[in-house]
Amino acid sequence: MIRLDSALPDHFLVLERRESFEDYARAYGDSIAEHYENRGVVVVPWMPIDFDRRFFLDLKMPARWKKIGTINGIERPVLAADGKPDARHPFVSGFQDLESARHAQEEIARFNSQLRRGLAMLLAPYRRILEGNISWRLCETLEEGLHVDVFNRGRPMDPEYRSLHRIKIFINIDDEPRRWRTSLDLPGILERARGVLPRALPDDVNVVNDLIDKLDALKDAPAHKVDYPTLSAVLVNSELVAHEVLYGRRMIAGEFACSRDDMLDPDKHSYGCLARWIQDAGYSIDPDAA
Repeated sequence: MIRLDSALPDHFLVLERRESFEDYARAYGDSIAEHYENRGVVVVPWMPIDFDRRFFLDLKMPARWKKIGTINGIERPVLAADGKPDARHPFVSGFQDLESARHAQEEIARFNSQLRRGLAMLLAPYRRILEGNISWRLCETLEEGLHVDVFNRGRPMDPEYRSLHRIKIFINIDDEPRRWRTSLDLPGILERARGVLPRALPDDVNVVNDLIDKLDALKDAPAHKVDYPTLSAVLVNSELVAHEVLYGRRMIAGEFACSRDDMLDPDKHSYGCLARWIQDAGYSIDPDAA
């Protein structure tokens, strides 16, 4: 269910349910990638991924594992080559019994494999999709506040990162809908935040986003509300679109990227547009602020 705020444009593309990723690709072609590049929000009503979802409904994750993912080794087999438990695997020490640890790892690997394949079909124009992390967030989240994503504590990003088009997908695996708010895109935030942000801003999305979040530039911003049910997903560039989780318990977040040159329209690449967005909103560029 989507409840639109009249103060904002409708930035949603809601797909009709299909029973396979191939069917989504045939029905929508390049339009999913196009909408995503336009800083829109794509709602996929059904992710045709087969896995033991009931097992994860009963699984209790410690708070320290709020965003545990593939970069932490959770997809790696629990048993080492000698057949003994791999002490380096987080599930070996984190689960009460080895069988549960093995089942969790196997189902995570099965889900992730289908997600990679499915995302490649949803975003077929992108010739090569690079993987950053697939995190399994099985802890409750409440009203985290409107924000844009920030990495590496708000430091400037390196040239390799700046050359990539960021792709992010959020899949609800809980029995209850995951409740979100989505708000302004980065150009709109910059315009709204005049008088809150410094008059001169750096040409770095990550540093600008860190200022937006730290200075509470999204306070009282208008927002749409979207509730997405079991095994539905939201595709959104969360460093360019303000968002908030109001309530959710079990979700998988996939962080991916592709080369700027693989975009349908490379001129829409965020790091290539930022200087213009800053100047169009009435700021100057501060070469030293980063």
